[in-house]
Amino acid sequence: MANRSGQWRITDPAKALGNLGPRSARWAWLELVLPLFAIGALVVFHKPQYIPSIFLESATTPVAWVAWALLGALGGLLCFSGLLVLFFLVYSPVYLAGKAPMLMSTGAWTDRREVRFYGLCFVVLCVLLALLLWDWKWFVSAVLLLTGFAPSFWRALV
Repeated sequence: MANRSGQWRITDPAKALGNLGPRSARWAWLELVLPLFAIGALVVFHKPQYIPSIFLESATTPVAWVAWALLGALGGLLCFSGLLVLFFLVYSPVYLAGKAPMLMSTGAWTDRREVRFYGLCFVVLCVLLALLLWDWKWFVSAVLLLTGFAPSFWRALV
């Protein structure tokens, strides 16, 4: 179909060209809160003197309990995001090895976006392993940032 003016319109904003992929309005807050929490955790990891004072005292006030509950909830979300990242990174070499015969031959059909996604996951895995061998602090920083920005990162890759 030719792309002439007036021939077709994008009526669904989720399928607009500028949109990186469909996203639920219910979980859109996660793409803002999770990176901010990961950056905060990264700052505290490198500079422990920046730990908020509410976490250094005993939790005797209701505000301290709310702060600890918020920290636990966001930490749990970050850990779950890390587990998803770990799964895709570890599974990428297995997927690519399984698709290797189809990728080498010309007769089989493969989804290019899926192969590109797992190929980039494999590249990220190799970079993370190189960082682990080089300096573990850089590795932890990269993993924190990757898990914090995972919802946006995966949407951009797909």
